Amino acid sequence: MTTWRNWAGNQVARNLVDMGPVSTHDDVVSVVRRARDSGKRVKVVGSGHSFSGIARPEEVVLSLSNLRGIVSIDRTSATAVVNAGTTIADLNLELDRHGFAMPNLGDVTYQSIVGALSTSTHGTGINHGGLATQIQAFTLVTSSGEILKCSPTSNERLWRFGRVSLGALGVIVDVTLNVVPKFALEAVEYPEPVDDVISNWDRYTRENDHFEFYWVPHTRWALTKRNNRTDRSLTEKKPLATFWNKMVMENLAFGALCRVGRAAPSMIPRLATALPSQGRQERVDDSFRIFASKRLVRFYEMEYSIPYDALPEALGRVRA
Repeated sequence: MTTWRNWAGNQVARNLVDMGPVSTHDDVVSVVRRARDSGKRVKVVGSGHSFSGIARPEEVVLSLSNLRGIVSIDRTSATAVVNAGTTIADLNLELDRHGFAMPNLGDVTYQSIVGALSTSTHGTGINHGGLATQIQAFTLVTSSGEILKCSPTSNERLWRFGRVSLGALGVIVDVTLNVVPKFALEAVEYPEPVDDVISNWDRYTRENDHFEFYWVPHTRWALTKRNNRTDRSLTEKKPLATFWNKMVMENLAFGALCRVGRAAPSMIPRLATALPSQGRQERVDDSFRIFASKRLVRFYEMEYSIPYDALPEALGRVRA
């Protein structure tokens, strides 16, 4: 028997049957059929970055962490076949070695690629869809142990629903993704009054390839981030400055503030004023290094989708 915990630590499952590591599609079929014959349900787990109970296994836990790596790349069609257990971090590096990249990414890279796809992980950019829009095809092991190839021309209905399956259709063992030639992004980050951000929301979103912001509660500030494609040379690496900004300030110091706030909630409004203080930062780097951030501070969150035009009103109500 084994115990499973998600990344944030807010979901725990105990007394699970662990069928052991799987390295091939046939291994997955064997596990599914053994579980079916014993009347048990299988839950595939990735990195555990889902915050709700939807990722929590109940009976049989199956990890695809040994089923990893790029299977093949078709340079003509610009597609890559990727094993389901591949982490986004490993996928980024392997694609980069072949001269390719994902066209859009979320903020973290330790997720398994199929876990990220199945839970509708997304990045930013009004002209860019979520990660699931990059799916050309996938291979599915059904609850009966049948292996199906799913695409717009084969098992189209399963392909349509399976792109964000939430694990409900079976075990996705590999996925064919649209990729693009590797590219660089120029990142510009700085604090800005949140009222200004809301007033200029539509313009900021449309004039940048990728725009996002984080309102700092109890303050009038938002942390803004603009990422735009560029042909400029990559910024010279400054390890000490990077360590200070990304590790010390964004993780160690931020984590310390969070711990103080949890211990003394009344101090949170004052602690929040320390967050928007890093000033303006600019750099050019490989796209996957700009899209993602190191997240050592564990957290859990709720995420909602609202109509684009409703953002000013919705955020205004949250701030009220």
